[in-house]
Amino acid sequence: MSKIIRSTDENALEELKEKLAQMESAHKEMVARNKHYFKNGTMKGYGDFTDERAAKMDLAIQGTYEKKPYASYQLQNSNQEIRRIKMRIKALEHEQNREAETYDTEKLGFEVVENKELQRLQIIFPDRTSREVHRELRGLGFVFSHTNGAYQRQLNANARWAAKRFISNQEANQKQSEAEM
Repeated sequence: MSKIIRSTDENALEELKEKLAQMESAHKEMVARNKHYFKNGTMKGYGDFTDERAAKMDLAIQGTYEKKPYASYQLQNSNQEIRRIKMRIKALEHEQNREAETYDTEKLGFEVVENKELQRLQIIFPDRTSREVHRELRGLGFVFSHTNGAYQRQLNANARWAAKRFISNQEANQKQSEAEM
């Protein structure tokens, strides 16, 4: 089983790039074995395969539906995993190079922080929040962290959108309460 690479790991990008190189190498090997078998009808003569290993592999291939070392779905899964890792690398690079957004919430009585170390967008209140605010934040995907003393969620574009929505709702509530006075 491969090691899980978390976005918050210090070397996440390097580890993902290394994993990508391994996956691409393994995929090329799978394709090369399929081509050799298609061309020769046997694995004998492939790379450093011994005749015994080639015979075992030939026997295993004969028991499969597609009659090749790697089925089409295995190659497709490998390709998809490579694409997924490439997209994840691109997203991590984009996030690392991105400037932190600033949120003007001083008048509203809370603070919004993009914590890049924890990969979290945090909404920090000086005091305990009302049930309505708690429900709204939970509805927007924020969870209260007692450790960090903040409502937070993973730092990404969706979290930024949710924070902006929460801020606009709070501004609208504040204007409405001011108008009622």
